Amino acid sequence: MALGFLVVTQVRAGRTLGEQPEVPTRNIYALATLLREEREARAELEEELARLSLRLEAIQRSSSQGQSVTALMSAELVRLRLALGLKAMEGPGVSVAMRDAPTRPAGANPAVVTYQDLVGVINELWAAGAEAVAVNTQRVTATTGFAQVGGTVVVNLQRLTAPFVITAIGDPATLEGALAIRGGLVDAMRAIGLSITVTRHARVQVPAASGPTPFEHARPVKEQ
Repeated sequence: MALGFLVVTQVRAGRTLGEQPEVPTRNIYALATLLREEREARAELEEELARLSLRLEAIQRSSSQGQSVTALMSAELVRLRLALGLKAMEGPGVSVAMRDAPTRPAGANPAVVTYQDLVGVINELWAAGAEAVAVNTQRVTATTGFAQVGGTVVVNLQRLTAPFVITAIGDPATLEGALAIRGGLVDAMRAIGLSITVTRHARVQVPAASGPTPFEHARPVKEQ
């Protein structure tokens, strides 16, 4: 009986397996080919993604470097404009009011402020650490010229008349101290009758220069 049961079970199982539909061999090959093509396409896309990522990094790096160069050039341009006096400036400093002598001794020529007096005071201020200087409305730069025409002083080709006010930006105590040296330049000017008043300020302003001097004859030296 047991042997008969096992034989019947085996026969039924064989019939069940035989009745299942067979997968055609050509379909298996087609699926394998499709899978291989999908894998190749994925590999190509991954390679393209890698190339694009490298290109994006290069573009971002170039853009960052370009922005850095632009920022450096902008900062250098601002520094040069400040050095040339092309920007109005403000800060702590002093003002020096210079006036002609109020009276004169009998038979003597009146003591008047000359361009040499202005240059002398300005040089004292530069030597004391002044960072920006102006005379009345004229900014004093490396190319500023001083001259005398009659009773007027010429600064930057502009005629100025007394009273003259020199404005300098810097440490007020240091600038004032440089002009207050006993027996110094200011004392000598006062001794001949000029009126000179030095005043400290927490904030003063100096105007910008009218513009850089055009170079018609001077040329940069070629480096060898």
